[in-house]
Formats: sequence, C-alpha cells, structure tokens
Amino acid sequence: MKRRRSRTILDRKGFIEKMMADTAKTIDSISKDINKSIVDYTFVPGKDILETDESVIVHVDLPGVDKKDIDLDVTETRVRVKASFDIEQEINRGSHLTLHDRKSGVVRRTVRLPKKVIPQEAEAEFENGVLTVEIPKQEKTESFKVKIK
Repeated sequence: MKRRRSRTILDRKGFIEKMMADTAKTIDSISKDINKSIVDYTFVPGKDILETDESVIVHVDLPGVDKKDIDLDVTETRVRVKASFDIEQEINRGSHLTLHDRKSGVVRRTVRLPKKVIPQEAEAEFENGVLTVEIPKQEKTESFKVKIK
C-alpha cells in the first residue's frame, strides 16, 4: 500500500509540473501577442527637452500625423500631446501583387518640464513631423560676475 501511495504522489507531482509548464507557455504566448499588438497599433513618440536661460523647448516626433489632428495642452509643469493618425500605404509589386497597409490610432505623450514655465506664452510649430513647443520660464536664469573678496 505504501508503494502505491508513493507512486500516486509522484504521478500527481508530474501532472502538476506539466500543468505549470503548460500554463507558463500559455502566458508567454499571450504576452507576446499583447506586445505585438501594442507595437503594431500604438507607439510612444520620441521627445527631446532643451533648456535655455530663458525658456524650455520640447520637440515631439509625430511622423505621419497631420497638424490638424494634434491637441496640445501646456501647464506650468508639463506638456501633454495627443495626436490622431490614420496612415495608409500601398505598395505595388508588379502587375499581380499589391500590398495595402493601414494603421490608425491615437498617441499620447506627457512631458514633465525641468522648470516651471508660463503656459500662456507658449509657442508651437509643426514641421516635417516634429512638433516644437517653446515656453518661457517663470524664473529666468541670469548670471552675474561676482568679485571675490
């Protein structure tokens, strides 16, 4: 009887290990599908932040976006960009093959600013797929020569 009982425990252990391995494979597969979907249908636009003595300049990459589809919101501490895109691409490969690719969606990017700014005085320009926002700082940095005694 002890022998049969130990065999049953080993059988159960093997079954549980197989079940856990199958579950791990399923989770990995679902994770890959989700990541692929996220990469295929959304993207996070690249950004650069430049700081001068008088202002903060933010560049946000928005390739394939029209200026009319950009919503820009500026506060004292952040720049928030929301843009819709609808990109359609057609590739002809000879007389028998035409490929169509269409992507649409909404991208969002919030950029925290290194200094407080004056949002009412922000200026924005959109050129060649790059949104440039320049905002004057609340406290401008001035430097003075100080004589050391």
